[in-house]
Amino acid sequence: MVLNIVVFVGPAGAGKSSLVAAYGRWLESVGLRTFKVDLDPAADYVPYSPDYDIRRLVNARDIALKYGLGPNGALVKSIEMVTEKLGDVIVEFRNVEADFVLIDTPGQMEIFIFRDIAPRLVELLKSISDRIAAVFVVDATLIRNPEDYAFLAVMSIALQLRLGVDVVPVLNKIDLVSDTAFTGDVVSDVDKVRESLKYRGLYGEMMAQVLDIIWLYGKAARVPRVSARHSEGLDELHRLIHEITCSCGDLT
Repeated sequence: MVLNIVVFVGPAGAGKSSLVAAYGRWLESVGLRTFKVDLDPAADYVPYSPDYDIRRLVNARDIALKYGLGPNGALVKSIEMVTEKLGDVIVEFRNVEADFVLIDTPGQMEIFIFRDIAPRLVELLKSISDRIAAVFVVDATLIRNPEDYAFLAVMSIALQLRLGVDVVPVLNKIDLVSDTAFTGDVVSDVDKVRESLKYRGLYGEMMAQVLDIIWLYGKAARVPRVSARHSEGLDELHRLIHEITCSCGDLT
């Protein structure tokens, strides 16, 4: 059995958990088995039934009461505790009967990414499967101008360097965007952004050069535009994840 692992990361409010739920339903609708993992010890609610729930092991609310911590302190402490127990966590789904393991990470992305838990998690996942991708979920309503799009590209590459796996940037909540200049095709979108940045002075010139480097070394040539709420664009997301994990497709 070939096991595909998809790690979902993104800032609070981007609809990451909703996308995990929607993509899981889409996979199951085409006959693929899923194993959904909630790795957020501070989640009050997730819109799916997790097959593994980290809150059974470490619960941020309990940690807050035990140590007299505020919300952020409790989350940081919880993440540290989860990191120490990651080896035991991975054992829980090492031999799952599934085609896809979908991992929903903590809502506060910076606490997950900039601490040891993120690279440690991926390191352990690589002992289970070599077909791993990360999905960087961004709220489409926040991508309003060339600088926003350039920042999305930079963040995607930064996450790729931090995690050590290919990252698929995804614009979620596209149903809330009435009009956008970005089509989801990196080639045409980057050309538009580069052209706009020409008139933004030294900063714009710098960002244009950064985009050139990203385009040279980046793997994905499309940015899926999805709506987890309406289950739109999930086929495109799946196609891109498949091409990345199996190294068998032309992403350009």
